[in-house]
Amino acid sequence: MSTEIIKVIENQKILPIIGKGSSQDIIDKFNRLVLEKYKVIEITLRSNDALETAINLKEQNPNITIGLGSIKSLKVFEEVTKFKFDFYVSPGTNIKMLDFAKKNQFLFIPGVSTPSEILTAIEYDCNILKYFHAEKNGGVKSLKFLEEIFNEIKFIPTGGINNENKDNYFSLENVIAVGSTNI
Repeated sequence: MSTEIIKVIENQKILPIIGKGSSQDIIDKFNRLVLEKYKVIEITLRSNDALETAINLKEQNPNITIGLGSIKSLKVFEEVTKFKFDFYVSPGTNIKMLDFAKKNQFLFIPGVSTPSEILTAIEYDCNILKYFHAEKNGGVKSLKFLEEIFNEIKFIPTGGINNENKDNYFSLENVIAVGSTNI
């Protein structure tokens, strides 16, 4: 993994996630986040316009680190890597995608919610993982438990995280940042 990008995410503490809505909605949210001094932003493939909008924003904002999220298949992963985003995020763990990322040395943050998924990610040298859906999978309590078993793994929990509960996650040793559409 690119330690430089991970360090920026860790220092930023919040990984803003955008991608729902129209192209203009995505652009407006992106510009607001840039004005708020965010240096790393994840744009998800959760609307028809998201990929084209992300490509344009990447070209227009070379000083912002942009990750592409909601990658759910190897086919999509292979297609989007030609646009050279800074990192890629999946809501789950897929062996084909893990293998592709490792072979091509892409910064890939797979999603996990179980010890078995974490073990699979470890086999592919992933040590920064998206914990998804954080709140529906036990939240802080589950991450505390996972730290006991997987003390070498760091997480970016996403799903249900907001201004009211984010500090609970920041208090955990195994959380480097939180991802949220609500912050």
